[in-house]
Formats: sequence, C-alpha cells, structure tokens
Amino acid sequence: MSTKTLGYLTMIASAILMGCVGIFSRNINISGDVIAFTRMFVGGICVLGMVCYQGNMKLIKKTKLTPSVIASGVCLGLCLAAYVSATQYTSLANAVFLVYTGPVFSTILATIFLKEKISPVTAALLGAVFIGCLLIIGIIKYDAINGLSASLSFSKETFKGDMLGLLSGVGYGLYLFFSRYRTDIRSDSRSFFNFLFGAIAIGVCLIVNPPSFSKMDVSSWVWLLSMGFFIGFCALSLLTIAAKHLKAAELACISYLETVVGAGIGILMYSETLSTLQCIGGVLVIVGGMGKIVITISKKRMALRYA
Repeated sequence: MSTKTLGYLTMIASAILMGCVGIFSRNINISGDVIAFTRMFVGGICVLGMVCYQGNMKLIKKTKLTPSVIASGVCLGLCLAAYVSATQYTSLANAVFLVYTGPVFSTILATIFLKEKISPVTAALLGAVFIGCLLIIGIIKYDAINGLSASLSFSKETFKGDMLGLLSGVGYGLYLFFSRYRTDIRSDSRSFFNFLFGAIAIGVCLIVNPPSFSKMDVSSWVWLLSMGFFIGFCALSLLTIAAKHLKAAELACISYLETVVGAGIGILMYSETLSTLQCIGGVLVIVGGMGKIVITISKKRMALRYA
C-alpha cells in the first residue's frame, strides 16, 4: 500500500468517526470541555500503552519537542473542546460545518508559509465542498419570494453554539497547519504528544472554570469513556497518520466527509431535517471530497500504464 493510499484511507475513517461526536456528546450530562479532556486523556493513555507494548517507549523519549509539535497539540485540544461544546448548543449540521472552516484556513496558510501549490482541480474540489457546506448550514437559501440568497445570520437559540463552532474551526485549521511541520516524527509519537498537550491545554481551562459533575450518572460515564476511546484514540490517531502523508489541500477535501456524517446522524437519530438545498450540499461535499482521491488514483494508474 502506497503512503498516499494509506493517507486517504486513514483520513476517511477519521472523518467518519469524528462525525459521530454528536451521538456521544448528547448522551453525556457534562460540559463539552470535560468531554474533550476525556477524549484527549483516554486517547493518550491508549497510545502510551500501545507504544509500551511494542517496546517503542525509547522513541518517544528521543523525540525532539519543537514549538510546532506543542502548538499542534494545544490547538487540537482547544478545537475539540469548542467543537464538542458546539454540538450541545446548536444543530449537528451547524457545529460540523463551522469546525470545517478550519481546513480552508489551513490550506491558505500552507500555501503562504509552506509553499504548497494548489492545482486548479484541487481548488475546484475545495470550492465544491465549501459551497456544499454553505448549503447544508443554510447560509445559502432559496424561497419563492427572494429566490436564491446568502446571509450569515445566527439565531439567539444557537448563537453560543455557532460561536463555539467558529472557534473550533480556527483551532482545527491551526492544528492541520502545524501538523505539516516535523513530518519526521513517528505517527505514534505524534499522536501521544497531540493528546498530551491537548489535554494540558484543556486542563488549564478546567482549572480556571471548574465544571460540575452533579448530573453525571452511570450511563453518562459509559458514554464518556467510550467516546474517549473511539473518537479520542481511534479517530485522532488516524488523523495524525493522514496528516503525515497528505497535503493540506488533500486533507481539507477529504475531511469534509464529516459534515455529511454529522448531518446524517442529526436527521436519523435526532429528527433534524434537511431541505433540498442542504441535500444538494451533501452531494457536493461527497463529490468534492472523494474527487481528489479518484483523480490521484487515476493519474497513478495512467502513469504505470505508460511507464
């Protein structure tokens, strides 16, 4: 399996798992920052256990920490705290769209600072998934009187969640950007430090604003620990592997698959409805996100055929 294929597969799996955040967060009676801290803490313990079992602990100790490594973990932790909180205060579609303003921001930063080139095809695919998300969130609307229109407006009921969603998008974009540095670090070591510094960053927030555990019952604890494993350890480890093998633009296109997963869960499990335009948006996200993979694989096959 080529490194590109590995990157694509791990990114798809990560996006699907991350899209399931709403299922867990809505079954846990605690604030989003506690949920995010658990994701990072449990994930870190799982990675550490896996590394010790494989006898690679020395490699983690030998890893040279740099500002980009620390920053990527901190940004990821704060991003997750804001995102999980957003799913508790706004619709799943809103939360998942707003966090995915991050990959667009990351692609722009990578183009400026890392000199990564964006081909016309990649730009078109990225534009397609972005427009698709605008349709899903309802920023682009249609009615018989005004026709097709676009407006960035937030309701009082979802304002807090939407703002947290925007904040999570900034954090996610910075995480993806910083992950492009120090690609020499092993995936398991990178995962461990992401979990470590992410948990530390959220922990500082919890110390400043202590949460209340009065409403936590047995069911909430089970959901919380399960989320830590599946969406902490599994999803973020896969994302770390993908970030090592894919460019920022490729990560951006594929990661938008999470918006479809999140919106789908909202419809099937929480009776959240989607309009025709939002359905079209979902199709654009899938086509744009998967298009990058299809084009890359087709080019490789043609190159091998004529080699």
